[in-house]
Amino acid sequence: MTVQAKSQRAKGKRQRERERRQRRAERRGAAGTTATSGTVQAAPSARSIADPICGVASPVIDPSLCWFIAKTMPRMGDRALKALQDAEVVTYQPRSTEVVVRRGRRVVRRTPMLIRTVFIGVRDLGHLDTARTSLGVAEIVSRPVEDTATEGNIAGLVLKPARLDADGLQRFVDVIARGEIVEPVGIKPGQSVIVTTGPFATFPAIVEEILPNDRLKVAVSLFGRPSPVELGIADVQVG
Repeated sequence: MTVQAKSQRAKGKRQRERERRQRRAERRGAAGTTATSGTVQAAPSARSIADPICGVASPVIDPSLCWFIAKTMPRMGDRALKALQDAEVVTYQPRSTEVVVRRGRRVVRRTPMLIRTVFIGVRDLGHLDTARTSLGVAEIVSRPVEDTATEGNIAGLVLKPARLDADGLQRFVDVIARGEIVEPVGIKPGQSVIVTTGPFATFPAIVEEILPNDRLKVAVSLFGRPSPVELGIADVQVG
């Protein structure tokens, strides 16, 4: 290899290293924090398709819609939710939250409380038929009723979609939402923790309040003074 070729190779290697450093700096900048109302909040992470239907903010059940229960096909829950939302069907799926350790990192995992079950709100029976045929939907939960469709038919029972009472469903949603604000295992107000991710990594902090949606309000010690910061449960560990 000639001296000129070696020089060009070294130059290309240095250029690639500069580009890698620049990309890392851009990623760190994108993961920075923004200050609002005197409280520092970590930049929001990408949300999964299931997040809008998590029962963490006590959603309002629209009484003008007809509410039913849809059962999804095995391992097609997220696809069914997306298909229903694309069909303008209002969906609600209560989920439980837990912090688990994966490959040495604490992550928040949300799992449906009712297996393969989604509450759906539709405008009319035609809209219900659209929901019934959506990708990933196995069936609409039905109940037996007396067949009175045609006079003179032999008496018997037929299955019809079981419509839910909107007020009763709202009470159920409220109970689920209140249950979402719970104290994680080992974390409670006044607890000393260590921030593990973000710009405040390795900083000591004190838990001030447990918030909905898997968030904590902590006081991080900066220059000897406590500063309020909102973090995710998975962003701290018990000190």
